[in-house]
Amino acid sequence: MNRRFRAALIAAASIATLVLANAALAANTGSVTVWHTPQTLANSQSTTIHVDVPQSTDPIAAVNIYSATGYTLNTSQAAGAQIGTVDATAFSRDNSLTLPLSGPVVTSDPATAANKAGSAACAVTPQSQAVWIMNLSVAGNTLPIPVYVNPTAGPEQTLGGFKLSICLPPPDVPVGTPGRAFQGAQLLDAVLTLTNVFTTPTSGALAKWETLFTPYNPGVGTVNKAGTFEARAFVPLPISLGITAKYKNKKTRTYVVAGKVTEGGVAVPGLRLSVLRGVSATKLAKVGSANTTGSGAYSASGKLKAGIATYFQVSGSVAARDYTATGCQSPLTPFAPAGCVKATLSPWSAKNVVVKLNK
Repeated sequence: MNRRFRAALIAAASIATLVLANAALAANTGSVTVWHTPQTLANSQSTTIHVDVPQSTDPIAAVNIYSATGYTLNTSQAAGAQIGTVDATAFSRDNSLTLPLSGPVVTSDPATAANKAGSAACAVTPQSQAVWIMNLSVAGNTLPIPVYVNPTAGPEQTLGGFKLSICLPPPDVPVGTPGRAFQGAQLLDAVLTLTNVFTTPTSGALAKWETLFTPYNPGVGTVNKAGTFEARAFVPLPISLGITAKYKNKKTRTYVVAGKVTEGGVAVPGLRLSVLRGVSATKLAKVGSANTTGSGAYSASGKLKAGIATYFQVSGSVAARDYTATGCQSPLTPFAPAGCVKATLSPWSAKNVVVKLNK
């Protein structure tokens, strides 16, 4: 083998090693999506946080979720109070099955010795402001997973106002290893819905929730801090469906319903809306549909019977959307060395106030 050929082989091997290393690093991914019901300003009714991690990603050791700037948090509930629900799926390595898990989320006394120890290990805080327990049940077994809740401090304040810290046991270490996950369960998906806990900001914006995922080193149960990656959830506030109803020609009883749809003050184009109509504000039925233009505007028309006052309402909804190209710009590498891997724009469903068109 001549020197030139040997050098080429060495160079090719080096390139292949780099490519494989980068591919392995890029393989780890996950997402977070956040939405509210309703998605309005200064609302505390319902907050849903959806975390999704593909099975191909290295098992996750820690998830730290940061609420967007401007939110307030209620932690005044007594210990044992139910504040929400959780639905999740996990892959059992012991049984090669995907397990559905669900249960209530209840508060726990943060001052207990167990919660203090968990807070110190997971949230790096001697005692958390609040501790929530996600009671995940499947086949008669309940897996309590704590969530340690704290206001941010120091450099972490750039990530958000409050932090929810969740730590998970390793699922892929040998059976019998102390601290191994029950049935080798690897978290794949979790939907946490909280009631009267978070209050949305008082001013309109595109609120950004940050989440840091820290994986394990596969098969050994040690934390891979250098592999920490970031995902972002953007929540447009508020959702606005404007509406006016007027006669186009009162003699012929023709009308037009029009308005504009915005999310966080930005127009929503290409949205199909349902137009509802009725002789009572509480008895409305769908009579047609309308599509928003590039500016978010819409209109729909029709004809009414003579001598009857009529009520109108418009409703619409959108699914969660991929926002990575825009939302992952300027990754926070000091906190997430593996970069920003995913950004989402929240789903929502909304309807406007009922308006009356006099006879």
